Amino acid sequence: MEDNLVYLRGELSAEQIQSEIARFWHELETSPELDAELKAEGFEPDGLRDLRETDAVTVRAGTSGVDPTSALLIITFAPAANRVLKDLWTTTLLPRIRRRWGDDAVGDERHSRDEGNRDKAK
Repeated sequence: MEDNLVYLRGELSAEQIQSEIARFWHELETSPELDAELKAEGFEPDGLRDLRETDAVTVRAGTSGVDPTSALLIITFAPAANRVLKDLWTTTLLPRIRRRWGDDAVGDERHSRDEGNRDKAK
């Protein structure tokens, strides 16, 4: 079962956000500061390192079923660690991207009711 978060597209493309996620995984291997930050946020960095080998967090472009001109970003999490990865995305990855690129790097989150449950029909 695939579980997604959907955001309006901001200034960054899906590829740029995926690159930022790859940067995070690289820093996880090399940065004691990131280790400390993650521990302070309640994550176990060693456990996260094990998730890196999978496509833990992926980003793709999409469009809204309600407004096909609205560009969306669909963030997908590996099923094996879905809850941990969602928490990592909302508490660490997304804020890091916004700090680095600005608040408009990624648009606002869209909820399934906003999309008329379009993804569930697939």
